[in-house]
Amino acid sequence: MRLDWRFLVMAVLMAIFLAAGYMTDRNILAALKELQDLTQGIEAAVREDNWVSAQQLVGAFSHRWPPIRRTWDLLMDRDEMDQFDLSLARLQRCASQQDKNGALAELAELRTLLMHVEHKEVFRWRNLL
Repeated sequence: MRLDWRFLVMAVLMAIFLAAGYMTDRNILAALKELQDLTQGIEAAVREDNWVSAQQLVGAFSHRWPPIRRTWDLLMDRDEMDQFDLSLARLQRCASQQDKNGALAELAELRTLLMHVEHKEVFRWRNLL
């Protein structure tokens, strides 16, 4: 029995598609982990009133965000990325003004947005149902 070349091409394309999806998910999860770690560090610094460290970590977050956004813009809804931009701008303002309550509120929003990306955009079997 001779294998049809079209079946072979479809199998190769399917393997490429699955591998690309897997790599995309891994990259999203790695970026999410990095951003979540930064938000935890910012929160710890804000709770301790260590504003110098908080501003440095907010600067690190804002430095890492543009390359991550460029990648995520290809994969996700643009409105979600705009929400990240707005929340980050408010967090930068709160950190520069040493507004503890405002900074903690913006960190909570950023965390919620990050969890939303993880639950909505990363492949899970429940997302198929």
